[in-house]
Amino acid sequence: MANPTYTFEGVFSNLEVEYEPKDYLGALDHFHLAECARKRMTENCGDMLRWRGERRSFYTALQMMEVDEVGFMD
Repeated sequence: MANPTYTFEGVFSNLEVEYEPKDYLGALDHFHLAECARKRMTENCGDMLRWRGERRSFYTALQMMEVDEVGFMD
């Protein structure tokens, strides 16, 4: 199976780049997931059920980063 490609759209031309997806998540990936969950928490502050789910995602991503003293505040 061929590797997926990503297309950069430029002003004068497009550049297609082939990349190989990785099969693991590193600490920076978990940090990005936590950041995205935190943004979704802010966007959904009016919907308590959704907010709690996003908060769970946030803390799960932090725990995967092995940050000391992360606990769920349910």
